[in-house]
Amino acid sequence: MNISSNKTRRALAAALATPLGLAAFATTPASADTAAIAPDMIVTASPEPLPTKEVASSYTIITAAEIKAHQYRSITEALSGVPGIHLVQQGGEGKVTSVFSRGSNSNQTLVLINGQNVTDPSAPTGAFNFADLTLDNVERIEVVRGPQSALYGSQAMGAVINIITKRGHGAPKSTLRVEAGTLGTLNTSLTSGGSLGKTDYFVSLSRQASDGNDVTPARYRFGAAKEKDPYENVTGSLRLDTVLNDYLTASAFAQIVDARTALDTELPENLYNEATTHEFYFNGEVSGRFLDGAWRPKLSFAFAQTNRKDTDRPDIYSVTMDDTNNRGNRITAKLDNTLDLADWNSLSFGGQFTRDEFSVNGSTDFGGFVQTPDSSKSETATAFYISDHATWGERWFATASGRFDSPADFENAATFTIAPGYYHPETDTRLTVSYGTAFKVPSLFQRYGYTPNNFGSAFFGNPDLKPERSRGWEAGVDQGLFDSRLRLGATWFSSKISDAISTYFLPSFDSTTRNEPSFKTHGLESYAQAELTNALSLRLDYTFTVVDADVINSSLTRRPRHQANVSTVWRPDALTSLSAEMQYVVPYLDIKRDTGAIFKPGSHAVFNLAASRQITESIEITAKIKNLFNKRYEPADGFEAPGIEALAGIAISF
Repeated sequence: MNISSNKTRRALAAALATPLGLAAFATTPASADTAAIAPDMIVTASPEPLPTKEVASSYTIITAAEIKAHQYRSITEALSGVPGIHLVQQGGEGKVTSVFSRGSNSNQTLVLINGQNVTDPSAPTGAFNFADLTLDNVERIEVVRGPQSALYGSQAMGAVINIITKRGHGAPKSTLRVEAGTLGTLNTSLTSGGSLGKTDYFVSLSRQASDGNDVTPARYRFGAAKEKDPYENVTGSLRLDTVLNDYLTASAFAQIVDARTALDTELPENLYNEATTHEFYFNGEVSGRFLDGAWRPKLSFAFAQTNRKDTDRPDIYSVTMDDTNNRGNRITAKLDNTLDLADWNSLSFGGQFTRDEFSVNGSTDFGGFVQTPDSSKSETATAFYISDHATWGERWFATASGRFDSPADFENAATFTIAPGYYHPETDTRLTVSYGTAFKVPSLFQRYGYTPNNFGSAFFGNPDLKPERSRGWEAGVDQGLFDSRLRLGATWFSSKISDAISTYFLPSFDSTTRNEPSFKTHGLESYAQAELTNALSLRLDYTFTVVDADVINSSLTRRPRHQANVSTVWRPDALTSLSAEMQYVVPYLDIKRDTGAIFKPGSHAVFNLAASRQITESIEITAKIKNLFNKRYEPADGFEAPGIEALAGIAISF
């Protein structure tokens, strides 16, 4: 709507003069209303959903249809083929999983659920562990690459990954799914969604369990017998969306995760080493539409809690005793506003308050060398942002954003992003470019952690750390051919990361954290996507990444130089779906698990197949083979992925 009339301007001025309007100048976007996201819209790239053709930042959207076609059960499976993203998993399902985005460090990717930050404040480096997020309640996954702190603040340096959950609608419908397979795998889930009056609901309950494989490869077992490292995950969630009146809507989401997994943290084996994780996420919001929809305020609140307990007791291979507890809480309150200044221009602005707290305690006895972590700290932060999106006809578009973050007792940060683009409809050509800055506040443990040992030395945090910072640019081209049945695209990216944080040892045998010299990353993300027939699609993604640094150390490993993903989906009829996927990775440098030395590992390729058939209107059968050719490979040195796996399942809807 064009609000150029004097009447509308006076109404807008009056609204902004109210306490709520003034408070509106007091965030982070992306918890924009996700109620009905069209396939050609993206939520994460701006304060409000935008048409994908008006987004200049590089992005990937994994839809519910793709999740179903490839039968992804966890976010690690779904993200493994995303351009610019490299996953490192310490073995099979449920093992610690890190993401490296465009060569940045694993703690420089921000993870959201429905637009709310779910990173654990007690994580030592601030890196998110992707191991325990399942997909039964997920509608889509959006990945926006490059510096995004101007929208999201701390940690949005390499990429932002936003997991958007399903919303129920219409007549109530439920689905029971059971899937069994090799490695003692048994996955079950029950989901139900629909509408009750003006309220939509979606509820899910799932359990994933597997006996697992021995994550320690034979060469590191030194004759020890092979043993299995099992995993179990129980997740429950509820989402509610309701219409309060003609002007206000409200939504709420809650999720509980209870996971436990066996670990092999020592060589040759750890028979009784286990990690138990409890996660709770909640977010709620009230959204308004005033002035004929030209003013759209939103007030939201979120709470995230992660509790992790690591235990170990001596066995025939290990003398370690471990009983440590990590607890992290985050509270976030936000107020966002979007104003349509004209039919071609919208302005968003808002503010955020965050409180993080962590604690770690317990003891670990490495056969006489005893560590007793004892740390706790809380911190608050405020932030203000402004973002403007404009379009000129059907050809030109641009987004410009700026943000000011003010963590308590720490250095303030101002960041910005500018992302213009041009679309040439006559040739179906899209040209984009963006430049931005980003930062990451050091984790609470990196600044305030304290872990003494019985030999008189200790790890202690460094409260004088500087924030990690980055600046980067990208330029992309997207070309449609043959009425868009074939699309080709390429994006060149470059970034510089300064003051990255690592741990080092002092001459006194104490250890602490410090800022490292800067390093640069650059590379190419490219894709080709073809609708070969109405029933057959094919996609190829290739990423080339280079990390430039004066000194390569362990903190700059596990960034593959070459990475490719090929996927195809064939639907021979309306009831049948067949899919195939190949992931090819050429690692550059890794760390020897036994010595800590840096070396260059070999490449690996993994093939997956999936099939489904709708037997009746309410019954579907599924089958999947993972790692078809039984490739033995290690995502991280000394942590072996499972070999071939076969699964079969049935889904009953009612």
